[in-house]
Amino acid sequence: MSKQLVKERVIKYLMEDLLVPHDMIDTDVPLSEFEEGAEGIIDIIVSVKDKEDYLVPVMLVSCLDEDVELEGEVVQKQIDFLEDVDNITTAGRIILTNGNQMMYADWTGEEYDTEAALPTYEQMEKLVAEHEHSHHGCGCGGHHHEEEHECCGGHGHHEDGHECCKGHDHGDDHNCGCKH
Repeated sequence: MSKQLVKERVIKYLMEDLLVPHDMIDTDVPLSEFEEGAEGIIDIIVSVKDKEDYLVPVMLVSCLDEDVELEGEVVQKQIDFLEDVDNITTAGRIILTNGNQMMYADWTGEEYDTEAALPTYEQMEKLVAEHEHSHHGCGCGGHHHEEEHECCGGHGHHEDGHECCKGHDHGDDHNCGCKH
């Protein structure tokens, strides 16, 4: 099974088993949309809307060809990439899959958890809402941040006249969550 077929299978799984709405799944997202100059592509991002209707990434998925075993140096390279991506997007959940095997890690809690069950979309929405409530409307949408943060991977959408996604012009039909 090719990487594209694995990706399609994962999307079907996300929608049917985890009940993720199709419009909350984004594919082949350049990492540069979250951090200027960052290289790489995120195969699949699952997002939820925060209380201000901004899209907040809550799960990242990296897909490999079916022939690639989830072991050794290849897997470590993919995990390192996903951890770097998570540091930029602050999603807190990553999946690595070849269509037959899946590795899942969740560090949205106090500790890194590789034994956690995949949350449903509704559970991810609730976690974002709970985090927003506990941060008194800071707008970070559920991810951990430093004192001076800009949510959604670094594009400040609380300013008038900004360019979202670090200058990426995506016309009227964009889905980055900045509402511009």
